[in-house]
Amino acid sequence: MKIFLAALIISAGAAGAYAADLSWLFSGNGRKVSVSELVASVPAPAAQEGEKPGNCTFPVNIKPDEAHYFLEVKKPIVIDIRTKEEYDAGHLEAVNMLMDYYAPDFKEQLAKLDKDAKYFIYCRTGHRTGITLGIMHNMGFTDIHDLDGGINAWIAAGWPVVK
Repeated sequence: MKIFLAALIISAGAAGAYAADLSWLFSGNGRKVSVSELVASVPAPAAQEGEKPGNCTFPVNIKPDEAHYFLEVKKPIVIDIRTKEEYDAGHLEAVNMLMDYYAPDFKEQLAKLDKDAKYFIYCRTGHRTGITLGIMHNMGFTDIHDLDGGINAWIAAGWPVVK
């Protein structure tokens, strides 16, 4: 909460907006805390080995341009969760496996995967992957990402597919 309010105050100040003295919100003993003290108390994120400068973490939903970088550098296990017909019409070159979301044993197939590996999943528009991310999270997967907008967004961004 302190970090959120500090960021809010800093943002307002940076935008030239009037920032009220809200330090009383952060003190448990009546002592006022300055914004600079709050900023100084927030640790900087640690860079991971091999990370792109200024881009230390990846969101769950990755936009096509960032996904291209993610696939090249992080080398995740790429799962296309579309049907075989959709896959044959065009897929990402980096695909490691095809798992039809509509298959009756789809959840069982997911359950057999290494829960600690890095995964990147995609479908046509992102709808099926959104549901699959929830399933995988509930199964205990720790490093899962998807292509925001699906392969349609990938193609719209000008990235190639393999047929």
